[in-house]
Amino acid sequence: MEQTLARRESEEKFQAIFDNSPYSIAFNRLDGTYVDVNAAFLTRWGISREAVLGFSATDLAAGSDEIQRFRAMLEREGRLSNVETRMVRPDGTARHLLFSAARVSVAGQPYNLSTAVDVTSLKEAEQSVKRWREKFDLTTAAAKLTFYEYDVDHDILTWSGSMLDVLGYDPEEMTGGLDVWTALLHPEDAERATVLFAEALSQRKRYVIEYRLRRNDGSYADVFEYGQFFEKTRDTPQRVLGIIQDVSDAKRTERALMQSEEKYRAIFNNAPIGIFRTSYTGRFLEANPTLARMLGYQDREELLAAVENLETDIYPHPETRREMLESLLVSPAGIRRDIEFKRKDGSPFYAVINASLQFDDTGRPAYLDGTIEDVTTRKAAEDRLRQSEEKFASIFRLSPDAIVLFELDTQRIQDVNEAFVDLFGHAREEVLGRTTLELGIYQTPEVRERLYELLNANETIRDYEFAAFRKTGEEIVCLLSCQVIDINGKPSVFAVIRDLREMKRMQQLMIQTEKMQSLGGLAAGMAHEINNPLGIIVQAAQNIGRRLDPSSVSNIEAARLHGLDLHSLAGFLEERNIFRYLQGIREAGERAAAIVADMLSFSRRSERTFSSNDISAIVSKSLELAGKDFDLKKHYDFRRLNIVKEYDADLPLVSCVSTEIEQVLLNLVRNAAQAMARAGTQNPTLTLRTKKMQGWAVIEVEDNGPGIPKDDLSRIFEPFYTTKKVGEGTGLGLSVSYFIITNNHHGHLTATSREGRGAKFVISLPLRRDA
Repeated sequence: MEQTLARRESEEKFQAIFDNSPYSIAFNRLDGTYVDVNAAFLTRWGISREAVLGFSATDLAAGSDEIQRFRAMLEREGRLSNVETRMVRPDGTARHLLFSAARVSVAGQPYNLSTAVDVTSLKEAEQSVKRWREKFDLTTAAAKLTFYEYDVDHDILTWSGSMLDVLGYDPEEMTGGLDVWTALLHPEDAERATVLFAEALSQRKRYVIEYRLRRNDGSYADVFEYGQFFEKTRDTPQRVLGIIQDVSDAKRTERALMQSEEKYRAIFNNAPIGIFRTSYTGRFLEANPTLARMLGYQDREELLAAVENLETDIYPHPETRREMLESLLVSPAGIRRDIEFKRKDGSPFYAVINASLQFDDTGRPAYLDGTIEDVTTRKAAEDRLRQSEEKFASIFRLSPDAIVLFELDTQRIQDVNEAFVDLFGHAREEVLGRTTLELGIYQTPEVRERLYELLNANETIRDYEFAAFRKTGEEIVCLLSCQVIDINGKPSVFAVIRDLREMKRMQQLMIQTEKMQSLGGLAAGMAHEINNPLGIIVQAAQNIGRRLDPSSVSNIEAARLHGLDLHSLAGFLEERNIFRYLQGIREAGERAAAIVADMLSFSRRSERTFSSNDISAIVSKSLELAGKDFDLKKHYDFRRLNIVKEYDADLPLVSCVSTEIEQVLLNLVRNAAQAMARAGTQNPTLTLRTKKMQGWAVIEVEDNGPGIPKDDLSRIFEPFYTTKKVGEGTGLGLSVSYFIITNNHHGHLTATSREGRGAKFVISLPLRRDA
């Protein structure tokens, strides 16, 4: 009697699982005739049970060749797993399925057990991403940007975007690892670029690299690379996304893992999802092998024996199960939740749990029945699909160049990115629906009309340089590239505008650097030619002074031989200012020697020792030395300055020659103090800052003095250029400082100023000496 009751309870339990499974389940005889199907099967096909039983799959659907192929595979291998197929329902609609089947034995009779999972929504999502991809290709073709995605864990480098237009390579042929990129690097840039990239990987940071890449025709292109490192998650490996002028295609991987099922015990043991029964208090009463494997156990027996408390053994957060139980008390028929579980080894995974609450005869909660489906892969695929769409849509916003999209017919702006807003100073709301002519971007309407003539003639404009105006009226030089594209059947213009101000500034800086190198060689030659006669003059002045000294024994003896009174002679020389003239000769010679030393320092690299230094400490020491400067004390009273120190406590040590950096800072501080003193600045304030900006240590020296006139600002680093009075300066201080920072330390020294409101000098030193 007890065995009969147990068998009946087991049959009822498996029948409930069969009837309520979310997947289509069917039992067929070996000839293909259906003997039983569940409710999900009937819903999927849209027909009644009477229209199924006694018929075969060939009778129900088109595509008998596919059915015969599956039947042959099942007879040959005994099992099918997740075979993708297309089903046409009786009403003519088509669905995409993952089909699984297995040969099972029930009551000693052979049957075919099959399951089907509907993946139509995933197929539709793939089509949506394909449409996004087409839009993306049009965008990147106009923007001339190449993008990449680098899988750090697997050394896989993927290219996309306008690589064919920019470098002449077909992205599909440029497959491989990081060596594909390094092989294209210019020999002079290879070490620096790879070191910076490796540093970005090791520090997991965003980076910007400037270097040259070899085109397919053998020439080299100057490029900027913008990259972002992304940490490894449970769903994705360590990776780097970057822009070298376009966007890398996002890889999408979608998997649906389904396992064969058997009816009753066969269904329970072979279900592709975890099936469980637990007590209300928190122990497994039953679990299928799939669930055991899902949770990291060898089999169901190990799972049932090892898991004693569900709240702590399979849930990372115990309150998750308590909240689920509270929901089941409200809806005992069933709930569905996305929940994070943990495996035996503690690693996490995401799953969808379907659970219902059963009560005992007294009406008390007794146990939970349900299924657990591991959706880690599906969730990852969905996240990748979403990220892919977001990435394609965000290219517009991420581009470092200004991008504007407008209708060709009406010429009214449809959209702009943040770079456009930043470049021209117009808020996005001010721009949409207006024309560039209404915004006053072009110098004259004729310039704009000329661009439209070129666009109508060629449908493409590449690298057209023109002058534009910002909202403030400031004139800027820009480079325009645009192309006519089709959006929703209407011709539109996709335009990319690059700000050339920085490039123009770098060109001037290169000219300045070349000029200083030439002057440096000239200075070296002059210094060597001047040193010899200068040494004779200084030494002769010193010797004359010593040989006129009335206290010298040798001088006394020589004077006695010639009947001279040295004291009378000394009085005469003093009366006629001869000693003062000699002292003047000596001081002038020493001053000239100092100038020569500066010229030599400017013109050649001396032997120096680099060491790791605290930049903030160097700044403080330079201020201390400035306070002891006799010239500053005598003429400008350095103590009257308000000194503001803004130091970054987290700034790392910097490899440099500390004495040279002190020399530069002392010169900048002295110049600032002198400028404020000469201008009579009220409340003179000198501010010194240290901070870290990406891979650079930055020192700022700022004053509130009279500032530097615009005409002088472009020449202040030229040797011998000075605005001081004759005798107050040599014109070498800033040029030597510039040489020390740029040549000796491979850094940058720049100056900005607002007349009447002060000046600021910025020193940038690489945090890595080889940078």
